[in-house]
Amino acid sequence: MAIVLDGSSLTIESLVRIARFGEGVELAPAALARIKVCRAMLEDKLAAREVMYGTNTGIGESRSTS
Repeated sequence: MAIVLDGSSLTIESLVRIARFGEGVELAPAALARIKVCRAMLEDKLAAREVMYGTNTGIGESRSTS
């Protein structure tokens, strides 16, 4: 049986089953909807050429590079 990733209920035991034993995973419909909303927001900000740390800049000491 696949482990359903919903963004809030993943346990260490479930993570071990996925990583070590190849347990299947699937996204909960509500989690997928949240991902799509965030993706749309990200694309809007990129289209507006907004600076977003770690997305269109470097991270840490490289933060000034794009």
